[in-house]
Amino acid sequence: MSGNHNNHLDIDFIRSCFPAFAEPLAAKTAFFENAGGSYVAGPVLDKLTHFYRSNKVQPYGYCEIAKNAGKQMDAGRQTMADLLGVPSQTITLGPSTTQNFNTLAHACSRLISSDTEVIVTEQDHESNIGAWERLCQRNKATLRLWPVDAATGELHISDFENLLAKSTAIVCLTHSSNIVGTINPVEEVVRLCRQNGTRVIVDGVSCAPHQWPDIPALKPDAYCFSTYKTYATHLGVMYIAEDFAQYLDPQCHYFNQPFAQKRFDAAGPDHAAIAALDGLGEYFSNSYAHHLGDANTSLFLKTQKVSALMKAHESDLCAQLLDTITRLPLRVIGNTHHNGREANIAMVSEKHSSRAMSEMLASKDICAGHGHFYAMRLLKKAGIKDTDDGVLRVSFSHYNSSEDVERLAQALNDLHQ
Repeated sequence: MSGNHNNHLDIDFIRSCFPAFAEPLAAKTAFFENAGGSYVAGPVLDKLTHFYRSNKVQPYGYCEIAKNAGKQMDAGRQTMADLLGVPSQTITLGPSTTQNFNTLAHACSRLISSDTEVIVTEQDHESNIGAWERLCQRNKATLRLWPVDAATGELHISDFENLLAKSTAIVCLTHSSNIVGTINPVEEVVRLCRQNGTRVIVDGVSCAPHQWPDIPALKPDAYCFSTYKTYATHLGVMYIAEDFAQYLDPQCHYFNQPFAQKRFDAAGPDHAAIAALDGLGEYFSNSYAHHLGDANTSLFLKTQKVSALMKAHESDLCAQLLDTITRLPLRVIGNTHHNGREANIAMVSEKHSSRAMSEMLASKDICAGHGHFYAMRLLKKAGIKDTDDGVLRVSFSHYNSSEDVERLAQALNDLHQ
């Protein structure tokens, strides 16, 4: 495949890889609800429909059709491991990240007792608070909240250092908040916890769509994210480091315990959805070839380089929007500059409810959601009393264009004249 071989994302090429943009409704819509679920890349859709059309049987049997189904599922699992640069046996594929966190919390039960503590943040999605809160209640352990700054919604590392104690068994934090958007200092948290003998679990759901996880660099004990927000099928990916997994209670049928990839599979996700993950590797490979040329390098490194182009493109779009809305009577939750944050902006208006803004944008074929987005504790701390109305959230993906942002900025400007 020939490419443009430059350091800028070719938005026309990218959009051509997503069949949604060939559909009239998606083609006319400026889509800023990507944090709720992204469009699906073409190679993923191709492999999904092929599996349902040709191999929708119980996999791993002796007949040819069952063998093919198993091979496609194995390819999807291996591709995800290759994308992340980790051994395939460290990956659990569950139906959602919420389910994976519940499963992981149960698996950690033996590590949590009345003389231990778990730290979570006020910034987190409820999935990565509630599961640990319930575990602490069951085991009579102490749950501590890493507080956010009420004015900004930000976390400060000094507050974490004051909370971390010898009794801290587990720290669970979001890589970036789905409301605030700031990329949190995961590396520093991991460093401090390693010195303390504390395990670190990271919720990457909000961050992964904007910056593909570099698990080998972060070195967490566990990392979770959702593939339906990273241009693929509806699954939750859970990485658990091998030296952490050995201390956890299996959450599978007893006869599956010898198989590392099955030890924390408590639900059994869609076979076709797993097979389709192979298409995500194809999408990143094709994007790498188009932008950077053919190279004999690993899928992990290709994905990291392509992700950097995607992030830079989103950052430019984020700056474009922030430059407009900071002049309007809007409160942005979090910092008002694009450096150090993902392209995910939550705001409240001095003149209109969040619902009214969402409805108005929809009337102009601009999609942006409103509400608390399962971060109700954060919104309450930030002084937002009506959490059902919540915030207006505009979340980008790398297939968004400058024209999309111009439409959004103009619509918000018109609304506040």
